[in-house]
Order: sequence, then structure tokens, then C-alpha cells
Amino acid sequence: MASSNGDRLEKLSRKKRIKAKKRKCSKQLYPALKNTKNGAIYGYINNKGEFVIQPKFDGAYDFNDNCLAIINENNKDGIIDLKGEYKVYPIYDSISPFKEDRAIFSRDGSMGIIGQDGNVITKKRYGIVGDFNDDRAVVGDSKSGDYKYGYIDRNGKEVIHLKYENANDFIDDIALVKIKDKEYGLIDKEGKILNIYKYYLVSQYGDGVMMFAEESEGSYGYIDRDGNVIIKPIFTSTSEFVDGVAIVSTEQNYNGPYGVINKKGEYIFTPIFSEIRYLGEDRLALGMPIGKPLGDDKFIAPSIFAIGDTSGNLLTQFKYYAVGNYKKGVAYASNNNSTFFIDKKGKVINSLPKVKGSGELEIKDDIIYADIDYSPYYLTRSGKIIYKPNDEIILDNIYSVIKERYKPNFNFLIYIPQVKGIKNRRVEKKVNNKLKTLSYFKAFAENQISHNINENDVLDYSYYGTFEVTFFKKDILILSLTGYYYPLGAAHGLSSKITPVINLDSGEFYSLEDLFKVEVDWKSRLNSIIEKMINEDPQYAYVYKDGFKGINEGQNFYFDEDNLYIYFQPYDIGPYAAGFITFKIPFSLIQDIMEKGNIDWIK
Repeated sequence: MASSNGDRLEKLSRKKRIKAKKRKCSKQLYPALKNTKNGAIYGYINNKGEFVIQPKFDGAYDFNDNCLAIINENNKDGIIDLKGEYKVYPIYDSISPFKEDRAIFSRDGSMGIIGQDGNVITKKRYGIVGDFNDDRAVVGDSKSGDYKYGYIDRNGKEVIHLKYENANDFIDDIALVKIKDKEYGLIDKEGKILNIYKYYLVSQYGDGVMMFAEESEGSYGYIDRDGNVIIKPIFTSTSEFVDGVAIVSTEQNYNGPYGVINKKGEYIFTPIFSEIRYLGEDRLALGMPIGKPLGDDKFIAPSIFAIGDTSGNLLTQFKYYAVGNYKKGVAYASNNNSTFFIDKKGKVINSLPKVKGSGELEIKDDIIYADIDYSPYYLTRSGKIIYKPNDEIILDNIYSVIKERYKPNFNFLIYIPQVKGIKNRRVEKKVNNKLKTLSYFKAFAENQISHNINENDVLDYSYYGTFEVTFFKKDILILSLTGYYYPLGAAHGLSSKITPVINLDSGEFYSLEDLFKVEVDWKSRLNSIIEKMINEDPQYAYVYKDGFKGINEGQNFYFDEDNLYIYFQPYDIGPYAAGFITFKIPFSLIQDIMEKGNIDWIK
């Protein structure tokens, strides 16, 4: 059935396919967040802010034009309809948004395609599957360790065999592929080679133009489809051409300055900018460093943006801290304290909402979606709030946790937990003061803590901190305080996590040793268990050799009803990519050495 439907769609003209894509779902529902003691969960609301599909998902995405939405449960993706019923049960590691009526899934290390009916189309699994463009998707697989790439159609048929060393999406019915070292080609949708290019590197096809390099350490230039050099290789970094322009740099440090050129290689914006982004619809965001540049590299500083066009006109002053992509002549922008919509001239649209805080705004049908300071909510076009997530997390009929916002600077935000319901107000104040101290972030190169930061400070990093309830039973509350520190110009940021274990009756913050009897050598027992797990369990293969040196002072831990969890920060005992390496130890293995009074449900 899926095959015949695919054949029918394949025969549609391009005009008809485009028309089909514009169809709208008859009923509009929107993903909405609710904060609970079991974490953040999602459901779907209507345009009045009423839940139509009750919150139960760990993640939720927009309904597409076919009235299907991707959701996540227990770290697995599935697909639901407007009734909240599963079209695809959550069994996949990931599902991408539908494109050209096809979604890409990954499961158990391989990838494939799902159709709108929820059925798997690809009989064969691949190591890599890209999104569909022009009725073709890149697929890749490795048999001898080296990946080879080809293309499939929307029915999952291999229309171009996996024979290329690299392959790119189809654009205007042609695609750029790497045939072998120093040999690239343009192919049509049947795999016919249209042109061959003998360079060390060819990439970034767009607007009929490709970037090329003659040698591995050489500079970059541009060629046309016929292989003619139209811009000599003089750049150290380049982007693809979009709407007749490309973003380039001649500096060696990968931090700018950047400029914008046309297809003649002429600068329409000279290379003086710290950051440039293409916004769509012939518009650019042009960034300059805020305040006094920091460090030896004059561009390692936050950027403030102006709006320019692809004709080389500067349309605004440098006044925006963030700018979104244009859609139908409208984009969002932020200054140091609010977010709003701007038109193509870069002027604020006063007829649309302006909200306090920084983030993103998007027009969805007749309402506005706002993701401001990491809090997603909805407004009317006049600015009235339709739905906003709760800032109070109810634990039981006595206790709750309040999310307290602390944002002294555009680049610095922390949500601090504050407990309500502790009988002894002095104890409650003590607990909440301790939680504030634990939530505050101290930059690794700074002596002062975050609450000394001022609004006008120019930071050479950004920081976001938040929390979730990890566990609650009786009077025991465990919170997870997480943070993400990003030094400007770094390849990636650094995540951190602490998990305070609190007795809400006494106000005591437990350390790991508080869980064990005084007279026992609990460290040796735990060390032995963890060492055995590292040596025998394949999931711990990424732990550095001799990386684990035993339980440390102030060891990070948490627990649930049945297990103790010992964890380490990124880089502590393994690579950054391994994240928070965690060892799950059942209480049944250690209950003989535990102090039962502190966790009284353990038998």
C-alpha cells in the first residue's frame, strides 16, 4: 500500500507537490510544557490555552500539515495524531520532522524512513539517512569501515548506488558528490554525471556556485557549474552562496573579521564584522563586538547586530543582541531586556507583542509562540498570555518548589529552586539560602560569584542554570541543579550538575557518608563495585584507563527507591562526549552497610 501511494506521489508534477505541502491540518494544537515533581512534561493545548492532550510526554513537537506530531517518551520517539493516539509507538531513538511527507528514524545504530501512515518504507537500514530534497535523500553505509554514499527515492528504492565518498542534498535537481580524492562531480537525479572537478576540495553548492580549494592547506575560492574559476582562492573560510552573496574571511583565527561578497568576488560588506548570519529573504545580521574587546583576539566578545540586505545596504544601527530568520517579512529580535518582532527594514512592529526577556518569538496561525529565557509559552497577537508553564512545582499537599528567576545580564540566567512548606520557617530560610548558594555559578577564571554581575557587564562567556526534581518521598527531596557554561569562541561549552539531597523535616543536606553506618568501610565497598562495573560492563568502556581513583570527597550522588547512583562530571574520569558517567548500584548490594534511619523505606 505504501509503495503504490509512493508511486502515485512520484508521478505528481512539482506544482502539485508544492500545493500539497501547503495543506493545513484542520485542527491546530500546540505543544505546551508543565513542570511537575516527575520533571518537565508536555501535552497539547488549543488556541485558548486548554489542554486537549494531557501532559505526559518528555518531549513534544508541532503537528505537521498531515495532523501528526513527533513525541518523546522514556527517551524514545514516536508519532501521535490529534487524539493523542499513537500512529507510531515510541520505539525509536529519534525521528526527524517530516519533509516531503517522509521522516527519518534511527534505531539501534541504523536509520530508515517512515511514511505519513506511520509505516516503515525502507526495507534496508543505513548508517546515515539525510532529509529528502527534490524527492531524493542521501544514504550512507560502511562495509569495510569506509562510508560510501548514494541516494534513495521516496519509496525507499536505491536510485543511485552507494559508491561516492561523500554526497550532498539535491538542489534544483542536481547534487554535488565526491567521486574520489581530488575528483568531484555534479550529478542529476538518475546519477548521470554532468560535470567533473579535479580539485582537493569542492563543496557548498548554492546559487549555481561551489567553493573549491586546490590543496589541503590552501585557501578557498569559487567555481561555477562549468568549472570556471569565478572567484580566486584567497579566503580562509567561506559559506555557500545564498541569494547571490556569501560570507567570507581572510583571517587565520576562525574568529573573523568576516565580510560579504557577491558573485564577482566584490565586497558588499567589507570584512570588519565579528559575526555574520544569513537571515533569509535577502537579509543579513551583521555583528560587531559589544563594549571593550576581551583577550588577545579582538573578536572574542559578544556581538551586537545590525540588519543589512544582500545589496550591501545597512538598514539599522547596531542595536540587537539576537536576531531570528525572516519568514514572510517578519523576524524576531532582542535587545538587552526584551524580545519583539521587526520588519524587513529592521524596525520594531508595534502591532505585535513585545515581551520581557531574551529568546525567540514565532507567529503560529493566529497566536504567538514565545520561548523566552528558556520558558516556552503562548500569547495572542495583542500580547495577552494564553498559556504559560507553572513556576511552582507541587510535591504533595505540604511541600512545593518555586522556580526563582535570576538574570543579572543578557548572557547570564539561573533558575533557583526555593522550597515552600517546611514547618520551621528558620529551617526553610536556611535550606533556601543554601540552595541559592549551590545554584550560583562561579566562572572558572573568575574570583567573584555570579551575583556580582551587572546588566552592562561585557562577559566573555554565557551561562544558563536550571533545576529539576529528581526524587521526592516522605521528607526526602533530591534536586538536580544543572548548568551550561560556554566561553565565547570555544568549540563547546561545559555542562555541570549537582544533586543536593535534602531532609525537609530537619533541613539537613546529606552527604554520601550519611547513608552508611559509621563503623563500616563503605568507600571500599563502593569502590570495589564500581571497579567491577568498569572492568566487566561494556557501557563503561569509555572510562579513562586508571581514570577512576575511588570515591572522592564530596562525591556526587543521588538515589531513588531502589538504587544508589554515583556520578562524575564531564572530563573527571572520561571524555567530554561521555557526559556524566553514572554508576547504578542497587540497594540490595549494599543494604547491610546502610544507615536505615536516613532512608527508612529500605528494608
